[in-house]
This record gives sequence, structure tokens and C-alpha cells, in this order.
Amino acid sequence: MICHRRRTPLNQLILDLSPPPAPAFDTFIAERNREVIAALTAAAPPAERFVHLWGEGGSGKSHLLNAWVEHAHALGRAAIYLDARSERLPDFVREASAVAVDHVDDLDPDDQITLFSVFNALKESGGRLLTAGRLPPAQLALRPDLATRLASGLVLEVKPLSDSDKLTALRRHAGARQLNVPDEVFRYLLTHWRRDLSSLTSMLDTLDRYSLALQRPVTVPLVKNILQSRLLQD
Repeated sequence: MICHRRRTPLNQLILDLSPPPAPAFDTFIAERNREVIAALTAAAPPAERFVHLWGEGGSGKSHLLNAWVEHAHALGRAAIYLDARSERLPDFVREASAVAVDHVDDLDPDDQITLFSVFNALKESGGRLLTAGRLPPAQLALRPDLATRLASGLVLEVKPLSDSDKLTALRRHAGARQLNVPDEVFRYLLTHWRRDLSSLTSMLDTLDRYSLALQRPVTVPLVKNILQSRLLQD
């Protein structure tokens, strides 16, 4: 009797085989954002303690906020990252000495009051606050008193990456995961997948996990299969 081995569908493979590396400043392409990196890594004093980053989606703001938190941990500071798009601001956030709040555009009214309180507490304690949104504080639909507080610090635009920058970022990300990816795969992703860097690096992480599970190298045909599977799920 001949036994045929049933193939496991891509979407049923175990995908948590290798955790992604923590976001870091040295994996961020800073050619057009040197001022931003300098502001976020400067020692205090005389560094600005309140910074707001703004820019279009996919420009790397979330990466920078997470890298800033990791940097604070390395310096022995109690730091926390919060995403207003998916979570509420907890009461214990007032206990941190460094607070990063992403997507402040999406803060609900109660959380806007909480962030206003956090700002004042950090100002008194000597702590730091890093926020990010699509626009400068004065143009965000926030409480006027909160928008004024956020605008009182350093406000910096995170400029979007060029395709060349994205290729460099993807190569670095793959290198950090010790993942061998041909340039043709990177270019295929740039033309057939979402173009923001967060989605691109997330897809690289997925490729890494599938490659390990299937014991196959990362190739354009593998990418095509995964993208097709993703599109069917969406």
C-alpha cells in the first residue's frame, strides 16, 4: 500500500518558531531623519524631555518609539510603550519615568485626560514623554490643553523612506535574524506587498518562520504562496 503524505496548509503551520529582534535605533534607516535620532538618543540634560513625532503611516514612528523604550531600559529607566490604537492608558503609567504613547490621534476623551495628567506628572518628576501621531499636535483632534502641552516640547517630522532606504532596512532586518534573502525577494515584496516598513518587516518575519517550518530557502515562489494565502485570509 502506498501512503500519501498530506501536505499541511500554510495557514496551519506553527508560526512562533523565532521571535523578531527588539526594535533598535541602529536598525532604523536614518539618512533623512538624523535630527530625530539625535533628539531621541541625547542624554539629559540638555536633551528635550518632551518630544512629539509626526509623519505619514509607515514612516517608522512605531519603530522609533519602541527603540526609545528599549534604549531607556538599557539605561536603567522604567519605561513603557503604549499604543492608543489598541489599548487604554493604564493608571500605573504614572509610575514610569519614560513613557511612549503611539497613535495619540486615537486617544479617547478619558485617555486624553490621563495623558494630560501624565504629562504634568513627568514634568514635575523630571521624566520623559515621547508621543507620535499623523500630524503635529496643533493639528490633531485633541483637547486644546493636551495639544498645547504636546506642542510645547520638541516637534519633529519623521520623513518617509525611499525605496532604496526600504531595501537597506529590509537587508538589515534580515541580517539581524540571520536570514538569507535574495534581493529579488525584497524587490518582489516592494512591488507586491504593502509598502510601509512595518508591514514589510513583519512579512520578513513570517517568511523566516515559514522557511524554518518548511525547511525551504526564502525564494520568490515561497513569497508568492504566502502572499496568496494571506490574500485569501483577508
